[in-house]
Amino acid sequence: MPLEGLTTYLPTMAQILAHWLDVNLELGGAAPTDLKLQGGFTRAQFQASYDALEAALQELVDFENARETAGNGRDLKKTVLMERLSQFRGMLRGLLGQTIYPSAAPLVPTLGFSEGRFLPPFDDMASLWGRIDADATIAGFTPPLALTGMTRAQFVAALADLRAAYAAVVQAANDEDIGRRRRDAMLPDIRERIVQYRELVAAILGANHPLTLSLPALSPNPGSTPDPSVLSGSWNAATSQAVLSFTPSDDPNLDEYIVYMSLGATFDAAAATVVAHILVGTTTLETTAGLENSGDIASFKVFVKLTTGNEAGSNTVTITRP
Repeated sequence: MPLEGLTTYLPTMAQILAHWLDVNLELGGAAPTDLKLQGGFTRAQFQASYDALEAALQELVDFENARETAGNGRDLKKTVLMERLSQFRGMLRGLLGQTIYPSAAPLVPTLGFSEGRFLPPFDDMASLWGRIDADATIAGFTPPLALTGMTRAQFVAALADLRAAYAAVVQAANDEDIGRRRRDAMLPDIRERIVQYRELVAAILGANHPLTLSLPALSPNPGSTPDPSVLSGSWNAATSQAVLSFTPSDDPNLDEYIVYMSLGATFDAAAATVVAHILVGTTTLETTAGLENSGDIASFKVFVKLTTGNEAGSNTVTITRP
């Protein structure tokens, strides 16, 4: 498999490991005669590089799941407090309608607001609630004010819990970024070792040796890049999913389609993750990848992949979850 894109590293390395074993047998099948790259780099060390990359990729999946889980937990807490603010406003209108307090009540923010816009109304609510509880001059009302199943102290605790949830999302995103950088730092050295391996095998065994001719490809065959698909997409409010569709490839060597996603309004190939491998004959996908929470933005591309390993990426489609 050609070394083209992040998803091809492990399969290509697996091919090299199998091939390296055959080369070592051809050279004598003993440690002293085994093929070694620059610096005495052995097949066992290349295996260790494979294992480390595999672990880093799995770790990144775990980090992505942790970020998504933290975001979902945060939004559940946001939803609860939004309901409490609505109750608070109703209580003020119903119990204290002839006082100064209803007009001072903050508006309920939108779920997708950033932390800096979302939290202030609840701080305002806590402050106003405290003033009401301290006001003994309201005719026909005896403080403290209590919502159904919630006192002011419980509300303040819930607000502090929401702040902690925001911090957890930031931490999870930071962990994910570090994990991605750790993964990416491994790739240049792995590629260099593959280049060294190919060149050294050819130099030792000769250009026409069967093991040289069967070396795993580093790059796709020239002149066989497929035409890219045209991607379109939008948010489907009815299903709460992004709907992606793309034009089919008519290349006779078509193997599959691969959909990639990166967070944000710009597609970042280095940070992109695989959303789905799509079989020939299907040209649509529904997904919430990168769009788990209101206000999330994700950018998508679909790649046409041939049996030769050649790929071509589509235009970028960016979707914002309302």
